[in-house]
Amino acid sequence: MCGNPMMNYKLPSISILLVLLLLFSLLSFGILFQILSLIIFGAMIAYIVRPISKKLHPYVRFETLAIFLAMIILAVPLVLVAYFTIHQLFIVAVNITGALPAPTTNATAVNQTMVNADVQSAGPINSIAANFLDEIANLVAQSVVWLVSQIIGFLASLPALFTDFIVLLFSVFYFAKEGDKFVGFIEDLLPKTPTFSEIYSEVDAILKSIMITNVLCAVILGLLSVVLYYILGYPYILLLGILTAFSEFIPVVGPWIVYGALGVVDILTGNPVRGVIVIIVGWLIDTVVDLYIRPRLAGEFTSVHPLIFLVGFLFGALTLGLPGLFIGPLIVGVTYVLFAKYREERLKTSP
Repeated sequence: MCGNPMMNYKLPSISILLVLLLLFSLLSFGILFQILSLIIFGAMIAYIVRPISKKLHPYVRFETLAIFLAMIILAVPLVLVAYFTIHQLFIVAVNITGALPAPTTNATAVNQTMVNADVQSAGPINSIAANFLDEIANLVAQSVVWLVSQIIGFLASLPALFTDFIVLLFSVFYFAKEGDKFVGFIEDLLPKTPTFSEIYSEVDAILKSIMITNVLCAVILGLLSVVLYYILGYPYILLLGILTAFSEFIPVVGPWIVYGALGVVDILTGNPVRGVIVIIVGWLIDTVVDLYIRPRLAGEFTSVHPLIFLVGFLFGALTLGLPGLFIGPLIVGVTYVLFAKYREERLKTSP
């Protein structure tokens, strides 16, 4: 007597493996969701660190040491720029504070006379003093509470910031050290067809375009802005150039946060000609960099339209913060490539 055929049917092991893979992939995604952007960002930084470490490896004994040296070489310029910027901002703050007029003796005497007259005409001195002390006490109490809350908030965020930094650091190191194995693992999971080989090449080109084009555009924008500030006679032109270069990574606003601020200050302080010039020429520089130089540089690496990168750049930063400036264009660019390849496959198979 035959048994139930459903009881004799056995699922292939690959099907069970696929179910477990999907289940644990979802669980892993839920656990790693908070740091996933940092891991991807670390992999993208490792894309630059790895070639540097390969060039250093013949001169040092260990691969790990070469990777650490490459990471230091990449970080040193950023640290120096940050130090210079903070130092210049401190000098500007000191100069502005020193330029504030100090009260003179005559003015102090006049103010004291006016205060005495107001006090005498305002009623009993004890009531005024009591109200005045109460207001000061309330103001001091509110200031102390605000300051303490800010300090507590910053201290509370330190463990999270430190954790994020460690995750990013380890991601950069291990992707730089084992990047080939990771890429090989992904390639083993995907079909060995000409279409996927083209996708690998496109992804590599997209990474080059994102990591090189964005940085070069920021540097070019900063250099052109330094020339503009020098011609117009602005002080602290190097500081303004650095701020303008970094503003290229600010979504939506971009360099206008510098050009616009300088122009408005000039117009309000009696120098409207320079204010109008910095706004107009700044707009021209920003337009040339974004609409001409960026597409030309991007076209040197990949066939993806620059508008795709621009959309990913803007909305990636809005959703993921600083890592999104690089992850956003990568995700949108790869999506575009996948759609293009899918369209090509459909056209090949359609009658």
